[in-house]
Formats: sequence, structure tokens, C-alpha cells
Amino acid sequence: MNKQELLQELIQKVQMGEIRKEEVTLVMEQDNTSSVQIKSSVLHNPVTITRLLYVIGAIIVTIGLVVFLSQIWKDIGPGGRVLVTLGLGMLMAFLGSVLLVNKPKHMIGSIFHALGGVLIPSGAMVLLSEIDSNINSLWPIAIVFFAIFVFYLLLNLFHKRVILTFISVVMGTISAYLITASLTQGLVRSVLYDDIFVYLTMILGISYLLFAYVFREGWNSRLVGMLQFFGSIAVLGSAFNRIFESGIWEFVYTLIIIGGFFFSVYIKSRTILVVTTAFLTAYISYITGRYFADSFGWPLTLIVLGFVFIGLGYMSVSISKKYIA
Repeated sequence: MNKQELLQELIQKVQMGEIRKEEVTLVMEQDNTSSVQIKSSVLHNPVTITRLLYVIGAIIVTIGLVVFLSQIWKDIGPGGRVLVTLGLGMLMAFLGSVLLVNKPKHMIGSIFHALGGVLIPSGAMVLLSEIDSNINSLWPIAIVFFAIFVFYLLLNLFHKRVILTFISVVMGTISAYLITASLTQGLVRSVLYDDIFVYLTMILGISYLLFAYVFREGWNSRLVGMLQFFGSIAVLGSAFNRIFESGIWEFVYTLIIIGGFFFSVYIKSRTILVVTTAFLTAYISYITGRYFADSFGWPLTLIVLGFVFIGLGYMSVSISKKYIA
């Protein structure tokens, strides 16, 4: 059927009263609105060619710097090493701040801050190694990374940019582990020593999830998915580590898994739902292998596990469609 036949049929249906003129007009208006929305979303899509070129350029610059510094590292001396790492990183951070102030709508300032975020910690470690190559304490390293964390936190309070929030989170996480390692450096490696870092990971994971919840509708919203992913892995992974040490944690972990499902529905997060389902699968595998493998036999256990995993997959998809989509 060609266009003329379609138009003729439409006119006949309008004349016969099967289709009203208002309905035709409404369909045309909706079609025009959809076209405008599609064009607008394409024009305002944050993943533009320009931004992609920025990212590719930053990666190429980083690779070039690494190769160049490796070629001249032995020839430039201690002062030169600090200058081309820490000095260059501070310069990148300064230029990034200047560009963020003068060109707030462009991504170029964030790119310079990303380069600085790589060079400044590296340069700080180079400076420490040049001052004393045989550092026996972790405290100098912990203090330096904490200072970098405070530096980027202050920058972020001024500029309010996603890249600075990301660097602050990374530096804060590293600082937390280094400070804890410094405080426990004198302890003999023991179960208690390992437990401290497991619980620290759990606390950091909870803090990631809280930050993701706070960032949902703010200028840091692009970090929500990443924080939910690593936060849920940190919480569920560290808690899963506990079930090998204590029987009570097998019960507690069940409550944590249930809480993970409820939390994913409450904040409508597919990321947390998928991670929780994955850890529930691992937990069921562990429980089955420990308590039921000898009772039913390994082949029957595998069959049961297969159906359980199918059920978990169906449950995860159903929760996502019904409560999250």
C-alpha cells in the first residue's frame, strides 16, 4: 500500500467516524514531540565526540609521560625526578583549577585535574623515596596520602566537580588503609590483625553506599553506579569472608543478603541487586558444599545447585522488573 492509498483510507475512516480528527492531531503532535526529544538527547548527550577525544588525549599523554620518564629517569637526578612528577602534577592541578574557573562548561579543566591526580601521589612517593630510600615506618606514607586527600577535598569544596570527588574518594580510601596499617604495624600477624582490615573494608563499603545515596540527585550523580558497585562488593565480600571464621556469621550473612535485596529495591539499584544475587549464589554454593554434599552426593548437589541458580536468576529479573525498572 502506497502513501496515496494510506491517506485515502485515513480520510474514509475519518468520514465514517471510525477515527476522529482529534485523534489524528494528537498522534501527529506526539510524533513531533518524540522527534524533538530524540534530537535534543543526541545534541545534549554527555558522551560527545569532543569529550571522547579529551579522554583519549589524556590517556595518550599519560602513556607518553610514563615512557618519556622511564627513558630519562636515571639521568635527571633526584631533584629532576621530583620536579617532573610532583612538580608537574601540581602544575596540572593549578591549570585544571584555572580552566574550571575560566571555562566552567568545558571538560578540559577536569582532564588536567585527572592528570594531576595521577602525578601528585606518584610524585609524593618519589619525594619520600629520595628523602629516605629505606623507610621503615608506614606513617610518612600515610601522612602524605592523607594530606593529598585533604588537598583534593578542599579543591572539591571549591570547584564541585565529579573528577575531584572521585580523586578524593580514592585518596581517602588509600589513607584509611595506610593509617590503619600504621596503627597496627607493631602487631604480630594474627587473626585479629586480619579482622581489622576486613571490618575496615566493610565500613568503607557502607560509607560508599551512603555516599551513593546522598549523591543520587546532585552534581556527583555520575559516581552513584560506581559507588554502589564497589560499596556492595566491599560489604558483601568482607562479610562473606567472616563466615569461614565463625558459625554465627552464617546466620548474620543471611540477614545481610536479605538487607541487600531490600536496599536495592528501596533505592531502585540494579547494580546492588546484581551484586547481591551473585554473593547469594556464592553463599548457597558454600552452604550446600559444606552441609549437604555428603548427604545427597556430589552429582545430586550439582543438580540442586543448578535449579537454585536458575531460580535466583529468575528472582533477580522479576525483582528488577517489578520494583526497580
